[in-house]
Parts: sequence; C-alpha cells; structure tokens
Amino acid sequence: MSACSTVWGLSSAGKESIWQVSNMNQDEIINLFDSIEEKMINKDTLGFAPEVLDVLDNVEAGSQEIEMIKLQISNEILMLVFSIANSAYYKNIRKGKISSFYEVVTSLGMNHVKVMIIILALKILARGDKEIEIIFIRSVVSAVFGKILSQQFGMREDNARRVELGGLFSEIGTMIILLYKKLYAAHDERIDETFIKKYHPYLAERIIEQFSLPDYLKQVVFSESIVLEDSYITISGITRLSIDFVAECFYKFHNQLVVEDHSPPVSGCDGAMSLANIIEHQFDAVGLGKYLRIIKNKERLLPEYEGRKKEQERV
Repeated sequence: MSACSTVWGLSSAGKESIWQVSNMNQDEIINLFDSIEEKMINKDTLGFAPEVLDVLDNVEAGSQEIEMIKLQISNEILMLVFSIANSAYYKNIRKGKISSFYEVVTSLGMNHVKVMIIILALKILARGDKEIEIIFIRSVVSAVFGKILSQQFGMREDNARRVELGGLFSEIGTMIILLYKKLYAAHDERIDETFIKKYHPYLAERIIEQFSLPDYLKQVVFSESIVLEDSYITISGITRLSIDFVAECFYKFHNQLVVEDHSPPVSGCDGAMSLANIIEHQFDAVGLGKYLRIIKNKERLLPEYEGRKKEQERV
C-alpha cells in the first residue's frame, strides 16, 4: 500500500489529527509551549517552587542558605538525591558519607543537583507510566555510560561530567510533554509522537533558560549527529554517541544495555577492576543493575564454519 493510500485509508478523526499537526503555525506551537510551561513548571506540579533553586546560582550563597533549600523540596525527591550522592558511583569525588544538602551540592555540582531535582520530580509524577519511566531510566543509563565512554576517549574529568549531565538532561523535554498530555491534555491530538520528536528540544531550551543551566546543554538537545570540531569529537558529539547507543540497545534488547566483555579476569588482590566490573558497579550504585546485561561468551546460532579447514586437512 502506498503512503498516499495509507493516509486516505485513515478515519476522518485520524485525517483531522494529521491536518491539525501539519498546519500548526509558529504562534500556535509557542502558545502550546507557554501552556505546557505554565502547567508543568510550578510548585503544585513539581513539588517545589522553581525559584528555590535560584540560591544555587548565587556565588555568594553560604552553606546555611544552600542547606535551607531542602526544607522547600519534597522528602521523596530529597531521599533519592541523597541516595545517588551517597552511592559508590560518586565515591571518587567525595570522602565519607554525605549527611547535608550542602555536601550534596558540593559533591555532585550545582547543575547536576538542579537537573536531578527536576528529573526526579518528573519521575515521581510518572509513577506507574511505563513509557515515561523507561525514558527516565534511558536518560540515567545514557548519563552513566556517557561518562564512562568520555573517560575512555581520554576526556578531562570536568568534560566527562558535562557528557554525563547531557545524557541525564537529553530527554527532559519529551518527559515534560508526555506528562502534560497525560495530566492536562489527554484529548489534544496535536501532541503526537511526531510533534514530540520534532519539538521537544525547544521545551528543553526553555528549562535551560528558566533554571540557568549551562548553554552546552542546548547543543546536546538540538544535536542529531556526531559533532566534530578541529578534528576531535565534541562533548555534544560523545553525548549523542552515548544517547543513540543506549536507545538502540534498549530497543533491540528489551530495555537493557548489553555489553560484550572479552577482557581477561582480574585477580582483584590489588583492588583493580575490569572496565566491565566498573560499569556493573556504577549501574548497581544508581539502582539500575537490572537494566545492564554483561555477556562473556556470545552464543552462536550455528556452529563455526570449518569448510576451508577441512579442505586444508585433506591436502
């Protein structure tokens, strides 16, 4: 069946939906985003007032001012943030157990804390919605894998953390639009898969501006390819590698990141770990162990072909 006949085979309601989406002008799209932002980025929806995070932008803010932020954020979000900050995943940048919100900020970084609070609030809102929860998990997996990948590329630690943050932030626009549709606009046929894929970076851009997040995140959300600069892969390029690889793995392997490990066993007597072990430990630390599968010996569907070998043996 041709594409044309497929469209004409739709019901009248389906054809009307396609017409509405394709005929939305810029003003209509901007007005829709205004509505999404108004409904979704507020205290009633997120569980905290967005302006409470402004303190983190004040370079003169003291430890007490930063500590007071936790009183204005829901306990559920705080528990998750503290759990991540105290995980073994971050043990290389901290000493001892974190017990204060100020230590969370100094350990994870101001921008990481902001993004984590926002995305965890969305995760809580999406509780029970499998599609949105998988998007959240895919974002976290992209962050973990992206940081590991950037370190393998020899990136400095600060740039590796940027890749990590880019992966975490990459699908925030998609999550917000899906949640808006679920909570406030279930019958709005304009908001379909095509609309979300095309326009989610523009909503992410608004979040970047509203929460004073770094500009490089705009390059991440708008990038659709590997970005090169002066003969090297940029931060957004490596982030895109990670995001696309994780997305393909999740699609192919039923929501799992699959790693094939050919490295020899490590004795462990000197505390050394193989890269596969490091990846496994980091996934476990953020509670995503079940979304990782490490394969030691890949199974074959057919035995190895030995035709040429048999011919040589006869000779």
